[in-house]
Amino acid sequence: MKVSAVIKKIIREKDAGIISGENAVMGILGDLHKQVMTELGRAAIGSWDSHQMKIMLNAIESQMSTYELKATDALADHLDNAWQTGIYMVDKPLEVTGIYMGFHLSTDLLDVIKSSSDEYLKSTFGTLWAQIKGEVNLGLLGGKTPHEVAEAIGTIVDKGRFRSAAERAQVITQTEMGRAYSQATQSRLEQAAQSVPKLEKMWIHAGHPKQARPGHLLAHGQHVPVNDLFNVGTARMRYPRDPGAPISEVIRCGCDHAAWHPDWGITDADFPVPKNLEYERQQLLGNV
Repeated sequence: MKVSAVIKKIIREKDAGIISGENAVMGILGDLHKQVMTELGRAAIGSWDSHQMKIMLNAIESQMSTYELKATDALADHLDNAWQTGIYMVDKPLEVTGIYMGFHLSTDLLDVIKSSSDEYLKSTFGTLWAQIKGEVNLGLLGGKTPHEVAEAIGTIVDKGRFRSAAERAQVITQTEMGRAYSQATQSRLEQAAQSVPKLEKMWIHAGHPKQARPGHLLAHGQHVPVNDLFNVGTARMRYPRDPGAPISEVIRCGCDHAAWHPDWGITDADFPVPKNLEYERQQLLGNV
């Protein structure tokens, strides 16, 4: 199998893994939504006095805590998988050329990514819970009628704020899984470069769900020594989703970087971008 074919296979596995992670976290948030709406329904059946609102508040707090733990555990598991896929992005192409990397790769950086991802998700759940709790407390203090409290919580859970929390959780999952994958790839490349002369890394543009970033598109096919930085627009980046890069260059980035060696004969043409983006790329390059 050609090296380029192996790289494409790993990219597909990475993309599928991120989608799986997103689905897991979004599914958990969907279940939380149902549970909170159920608690609202139960409260509506009662008298909606202060005692009933306290019962509802405690029940929702318990659900929030339960589903926060489920979400952080699910993301941690998918981060493990993304990290391993990032290692494969280096190991598998090298194996095709007869080089086997049997060295252990420390997971210290993965633990850091897990910790920060955990805090990001907890913050998302915490913000949502604070909004719900604030409405109930207004009712307990007499600032709102029980009916107004129910309407406000229904708006939070069933409309914009819950949707915003879900979108934030999805972005966290996408970005942190992608970061774990890219960090593992970079760490493995640095390890491999010690025993593979002339080994470099190549940037591969993989699109954007809304609009491609010109700098990322122009970086497609760029290869540099393993320990050097890519030129990505006005930014200098070690790899896609580099935490040292501006946040505007990181969020929702789907790009990849992979092992590159002059003996492999790999070029950007081995990883074609969609036709519309290729035309845009050629415009940016001044070729059309």
